[in-house]
Amino acid sequence: MTAIAMNDLDRRDEVVRLGLWMFLATVTMLFAAFTSAYVVRKSGSDWHHLDLPAILWVNTGLLAASSAAVEFAYARGGKGRFVASGVAFGAAIALGSGFLAGQIVAWRHLMAAGVYLPTNPSSSFFYMMTGAHAVHIVAALAVLLWGALRTWSGRGASDPRRWATTMSVCRTFWHYLGGVWIYLFIVMTVL
Repeated sequence: MTAIAMNDLDRRDEVVRLGLWMFLATVTMLFAAFTSAYVVRKSGSDWHHLDLPAILWVNTGLLAASSAAVEFAYARGGKGRFVASGVAFGAAIALGSGFLAGQIVAWRHLMAAGVYLPTNPSSSFFYMMTGAHAVHIVAALAVLLWGALRTWSGRGASDPRRWATTMSVCRTFWHYLGGVWIYLFIVMTVL
């Protein structure tokens, strides 16, 4: 590969990473705004404590296990073991999908108890924050699928440098959303 082609790849990798960090900055601002509004609104006299469904603990475990699977995929691929990496990617995607399914179960549990989006301010915030997070999880699952396809297709072995960039994006996005979920869970249970 020529020096010019390498410089183009370096620039492309930098642009991809910068784009991801800019996107994550906007997501951070979104959830910071939700938190600020949550704290201010919670002081209202019409606020009613919302008992969170117990499945949210299971969902948190699924998301943590999915992050571990992403790290395993990265470690295996980094050692040239792309079959094991692809299997770990599949596990990460399945666990992340399980998290989403668990969120739907949590929403249905609340609806069965008569708690809907407009029921009271606390339920509105719960649905809004978990729904926004779920939308971002869907996007991150698409990114994980992109990484899995690059791994399964053999591109990791044929172009380890681009695979490393792909993994950087996958890991950063997925772990970031795992951190956002833990943050939201703490906000909704402690504040």
